[in-house]
Amino acid sequence: MTGMKVQNCSDKYLGRGLCTNQPAFALAVMFLMDLTLFFLDTFLWYVIWNTIFSIVRSFSLGMSIWTPWKDIFARLPKRIYAKILATADMEVKYKPKVLVSQVWNAVIISMYREHLLSIEHVQKLLYHQVQSDQPGKRTLRAPAFFISQGDKGLKTEFFPRGSEAERRISFFAQSLTTAIPEPIPVDAMPTFTVLVPHYSEKILLSLREIIREEDQNTRVTLLEYLKQLHPIEWDNFVRDTKILAEESNMFSSNGNPFTADEKAEAKRADDIPFYTVGFKSAAPEYTLRTRIWASLRAQTLYRTVSGFMNYSKAIKLLYRVENPEVVQLFGGNTDQLERELERMARRKFKFVVSMQRYSKFNKEEHENAEFLLRAYPDLQIAYLDEEPARKDGGESRIFSALVDGHSEILPNGRRRPKFRIELPGNPILGDGKSDNQNHAIVFYRGEYLQLIDANQDNYLEECLKIRNVLGEFEEFHVSSQSPYAQNGHADFLKYPVAILGAREYIFSENIGILGDIAAGKEQTFGTLAARSLSFIGGKLHYGHPDFLNAIYMNTRGGVSKAQKGLHLNEDIYAGMMAFGRGGRIKHSEYYQCGKGRDLGFGTILNFQTKIGTGMGEQMLSREYYYLGTQLPVDRFLTFYYGHPGFHINNILVMMSVQVFMLALVFLGTLNKQLQVCQYNASGDILPGQSGCYNLQPVFKWIKRCIISIFIVFWIAFVPLFVQELTERGTGRAILRLCRHFLSLSPVFEVFSTQIYMHSILNNLTFGGARYIATGRGFATTRISFSILYSRFAGPSIYLGMRTLVLLLYITMTVWVPHLIYFWITV
Repeated sequence: MTGMKVQNCSDKYLGRGLCTNQPAFALAVMFLMDLTLFFLDTFLWYVIWNTIFSIVRSFSLGMSIWTPWKDIFARLPKRIYAKILATADMEVKYKPKVLVSQVWNAVIISMYREHLLSIEHVQKLLYHQVQSDQPGKRTLRAPAFFISQGDKGLKTEFFPRGSEAERRISFFAQSLTTAIPEPIPVDAMPTFTVLVPHYSEKILLSLREIIREEDQNTRVTLLEYLKQLHPIEWDNFVRDTKILAEESNMFSSNGNPFTADEKAEAKRADDIPFYTVGFKSAAPEYTLRTRIWASLRAQTLYRTVSGFMNYSKAIKLLYRVENPEVVQLFGGNTDQLERELERMARRKFKFVVSMQRYSKFNKEEHENAEFLLRAYPDLQIAYLDEEPARKDGGESRIFSALVDGHSEILPNGRRRPKFRIELPGNPILGDGKSDNQNHAIVFYRGEYLQLIDANQDNYLEECLKIRNVLGEFEEFHVSSQSPYAQNGHADFLKYPVAILGAREYIFSENIGILGDIAAGKEQTFGTLAARSLSFIGGKLHYGHPDFLNAIYMNTRGGVSKAQKGLHLNEDIYAGMMAFGRGGRIKHSEYYQCGKGRDLGFGTILNFQTKIGTGMGEQMLSREYYYLGTQLPVDRFLTFYYGHPGFHINNILVMMSVQVFMLALVFLGTLNKQLQVCQYNASGDILPGQSGCYNLQPVFKWIKRCIISIFIVFWIAFVPLFVQELTERGTGRAILRLCRHFLSLSPVFEVFSTQIYMHSILNNLTFGGARYIATGRGFATTRISFSILYSRFAGPSIYLGMRTLVLLLYITMTVWVPHLIYFWITV
């Protein structure tokens, strides 16, 4: 096409200049298209090699399902004893089975209390005391689960198939096969604090929200929806509630004159309210149980607090198991023993919720916060307390205050603060969340800090690993060498660990196909990508359940940046700060927390808009300039592809489609207006076609480009499929991928990519990055077309319509079967 000139063409106004050189214009656009595909190709290879490297790493760590499961469960008691318990310094030695049984039984009972297991399953999973062969003695019988779980012929069901209990027990067993740091005794472990920022997220669901249709556009109550999602757990909850109700009514019944059949019929009628709303009596103790059950399955602050307060239970359990002499010291006085265990738990663990609006809560919010403090007295709430100005025209005084469940209740129903620190002014200067964290950071205690969002969860069996996790900071064994000695010592040449990342289980993955898509993206990024990025030194801090070396971070700029707009994604700046100052950022494979993600069409795209605009601000930040100019090429490319490269790739994907459409318009015009050379079956030009134009190579180029775009776009599904394949098996991986395809999730991915592109380009052009509260509620409400159109017309629909018009013209002028792909996705 370089030397091709269109003959015998002219225009009344433009003359021959444009039409004669149209092949040159088409060629220029084709070169631009090839350049775009080249950059897309580099990211494609990053995704492929990152996935391969991460999977190899998972096999080397022992975190793959493709290991003998019988061996995993059979050796679980020994691994609990060796890796969870610090038994080397125990004064009184007990048999391993005695110690392990206490830990295992506590884990199973915690699942029973969360209604994940029925009483029948619990009996099969617990250690039981049985009569020994020796007269007068009793011994412990291990559950058959440890030996029988891997046997294919065994029909015994130890937990519901595919349930949350199965997932948690399986991950706990799998995680202990990896190499993890050795635990130290509880009284020697460092102190750490969990910090949760809270603004207006739901604390506890109200009864009205649960059993009434709040919106005219919904056709199902929240409770009915949750019952469909968790039928086994609801059944366990109802059975538990009925037992409680029967016990309370046992002493008030005065005999029943009805026959056995009438009693059975009456019992069935009595059970209807339990299975419908979870209670028969409207007494607060029964309605509150239903509210708690629903709140523990939604994305509420109560779920987060109840999950992470398991740290306190885990520390008390480990201290009691590893120090039997403490139990003997108090004899049968359980109250004194419990006080000693609580004293140790308070020494080692603090939980601070930064409730920015606590002093301005309405009546319902205040009651819910008060319920949290009564349920968990050691929970601390940091908030902003404002005093009016002492004189007219003066400024109001603002304090950072702290209360807990032990604080005195004042006559107005509020609690007297334990600490009250006057601030020089209103600390909320940025987007809110980071300011909320920063004003409460003074109340943290200990060496380490875990930053948690208000939509996360934790489990007792994961909290038992806390000493192993803190051991990853490599500070348990302090060097005996002087750090001030001449030339330094080899012990001090290793960079300190600043941040320790952790895995996430997205518990919202089972709630609709869009929730599954959002969960899949988070799983691949938070696990598969983080695993390889941390190994080669490219991981940052993303605000997930990461542990921070609090002393290191707070002396180097703090845990989050708070400038309005620029620091919209506030947490990643702490990672870049640690990264730039020589701190190491590690990733833990054996510890994971639960996390909720967005569930609806609008909330998912709002979150992506927030991430996209935040990335636009990051690209303009000085941190990116420092890293981009100072990093060696290997770490720079890791940093680029792991962070801004993903968003730039989204821009290039959409740009490639638009450039390709423009190229096809040029080529379609040429194809329609010129005499194109015809070929025979062997590929030779047919004779008698003088003056024809050879465009056959161009048509082949069109097909290659469409195939390239197709591969680049669909390669995004490979990491999720491989992640599922390694951690859940072939069947579940294929099932999940098929569910995505049958639900037309690739079409949603096109929409999502366009939203990413629009948000980042819009921010780079005009600015205006701001925090978008997505809500993360259940997607049970139908949104009207007018709202959807007004929200997404500019970012996506208009571009789609323009592309559709071009595609229609292209189809009529230069048809190839490969264009079907664009008809489906556009």
